[in-house]
Amino acid sequence: MAMKDVIVTGGSGFIGRSLSVHLSPLVEQGRKVLALSSRDVDLVNREATFQWFERNQSAHEVSHIFHLAAVYKAGGWPATHPGTQFHANMAINVNLLEAWKRFFPGARLTNVVSYCMYPDHDRPHPETELYGTEPEEYLFAYAFTKKALLIGQRAYCQEFGLSAVSLVLPTVYGPGDSFMEESHVMGALIGKFCRAAKEGRESVEVWGDGNQEREFLFVEDAVDGIIAAATKATSPVLNLGTGCGVRVRDIAEIIRNESKFRGATNYNTDRFVGARRRVLCVDRIKQEIGWTPQTTLEEGIRRTIAFFRDSDAREA
Repeated sequence: MAMKDVIVTGGSGFIGRSLSVHLSPLVEQGRKVLALSSRDVDLVNREATFQWFERNQSAHEVSHIFHLAAVYKAGGWPATHPGTQFHANMAINVNLLEAWKRFFPGARLTNVVSYCMYPDHDRPHPETELYGTEPEEYLFAYAFTKKALLIGQRAYCQEFGLSAVSLVLPTVYGPGDSFMEESHVMGALIGKFCRAAKEGRESVEVWGDGNQEREFLFVEDAVDGIIAAATKATSPVLNLGTGCGVRVRDIAEIIRNESKFRGATNYNTDRFVGARRRVLCVDRIKQEIGWTPQTTLEEGIRRTIAFFRDSDAREA
């Protein structure tokens, strides 16, 4: 499955870094993976975006564009910055779509988006729910920019004969993740429990009552699925995940055991936790390209904790 030159927007982000590494052996000899970060080009800036794409048009024969760039932070930040998110993400997506059409119309575009676009209910979300529904309130601005990206993809493919697929991902975790307290629940809990074990603390705080459910996808599985869909998918949008929800309480217990923390786990119901349950229906991707993730939750957490400890030891 040799590719020509490849562009990865959001190339310095968690998934983007891993995707770029996994793509490198897949490109033809002498070809390149161009991993873009905000240091290379500000995709919010239309002129700067077009200048970068035009400059690289003559230097590279691009076969695939993977679009992961976005302005987003976990925790409660989206609820207090809806305008910031709306402006930045709409600009990024509109500029990227137009640059794709103008400078690399022969490239296959793969957009990576989030399952925050789905409505707030407890059932697994099929791709058909992406239209005619509204996302949960606290993420409405960010989620609607992602829905607008789906509309833009469909419009550009219809009018200009371009080729694209969008992939809806759940929470992705693994080596290279952020382990700060304000990051997503998996990374935050691994950081909390491992630091508490190392420092001999008496307790670890977990936000919520622990009964909220989330779906988690190990980063290597996510990258494998993204590449498989980019080269095989025929549908315009696919859910890419495990299709299984896991209680935060159960995740915390696995992390607690793997981190060797012996103190108490305290659940704080006054902290912000978002939706009570969010799970993808993954029937379509299984049927269309035969893809399923290979990493169990326990193995993924074990490998992520090992990465965290190695990184922590190197920084000490």
